[in-house]
Amino acid sequence: MPKITRIEAILLNIPLPRDFRGSVYSVPQKNAIVTRIYTDHGPVGHCVNGEGDAVIHRQILEIIEKELTPRLIGADPSRIEALWAQMWPVTYVGGRDPRAAVRAVAYVDSALWDLLGKTAGMPLYKLWGGARDSVPIIAIGGQYHDDYSVADYGREMEELAALGLAGCKFKVGGRTPAEDAARTRAAHAAGGKDFVLCVDANRGWSRAQALEFTRLTSDLPLRWFEEPCHWNDDRRDMALLRAQTGLPICAGQSESTAEGCRDLMLDHAIDVCNLDASWGGGPTAWLRVAKMAACFGVQMAHHGEPVVGSHLIAAMNHGTYVETHHPERDPVFHGGVLNRGTIADGHYAMPTGAGWGIDFDEEFLKRYRVN
Repeated sequence: MPKITRIEAILLNIPLPRDFRGSVYSVPQKNAIVTRIYTDHGPVGHCVNGEGDAVIHRQILEIIEKELTPRLIGADPSRIEALWAQMWPVTYVGGRDPRAAVRAVAYVDSALWDLLGKTAGMPLYKLWGGARDSVPIIAIGGQYHDDYSVADYGREMEELAALGLAGCKFKVGGRTPAEDAARTRAAHAAGGKDFVLCVDANRGWSRAQALEFTRLTSDLPLRWFEEPCHWNDDRRDMALLRAQTGLPICAGQSESTAEGCRDLMLDHAIDVCNLDASWGGGPTAWLRVAKMAACFGVQMAHHGEPVVGSHLIAAMNHGTYVETHHPERDPVFHGGVLNRGTIADGHYAMPTGAGWGIDFDEEFLKRYRVN
């Protein structure tokens, strides 16, 4: 029986060529952590996780090193449910942002699953159910650019299609509903009738503004409207929007627990749940939500994180799309990850290796490592 001997966390910080802005956020740099779990014999489990600012990633790093590692040294890495339960109490520590602790658990959980997949000799999507060997892939795009005209957002969609992507989750919510409707129309016209177009306000609008946007775009075949309303009453607002407009509503990425996603379903607020495993407790928690969603007739998505998200989505019959970014926005997935699946004709062919099926460019890690 192997035992965990060491956990290594590598913090990456990569400046981006521009600030990729949504309605309520700014991304001038890519921050991520590569977590590696070593045992006294057998393979190394590893994964890359991370969206968010450098401050929270340094907190995550410290929690992994000082709180989670002592709990796991000497443990059997295959007992993932038991290890998850051992780790979760770090999220109860007062006086700090609980999101950092939840993400620290998620990052270690992700590496544990890679180790189990390698030990079993299976890709994780097959270990979890293997619904499909390839999945549709879309980009998170349409971020606000001060120098862009409306037509430029259309040209961005053409570029995404040329990269082999099936569509775009297009950012709205940062301007008036009329301005964002015009941007959305340009995106749809450029993408064409077969180009999947979702819209994502990142909780940027009031319910009245979100309703106005849906009226202005009612003739467009939008796949879903994601996080349309301000955070403070979003479940109620989304339930009302869903009932009044008939437009599929997506949310879950802002939840940090499976229980939060459960409440979205109980309150009839969503058609699609896009819990981010890296933000919500890891694949262990995401899989719990996915099984629950199937019982509610809710589809599953995954916010970004294509290394992790692709396996989770491919495992489930009710999975939707893998989400990536333009290579300039996610240099880790498009430049630092080796052996990932191929993107062509709107689909991502799953990697065939065991676990996550990927490796890392070690020179890339050395170049951008900051710890």
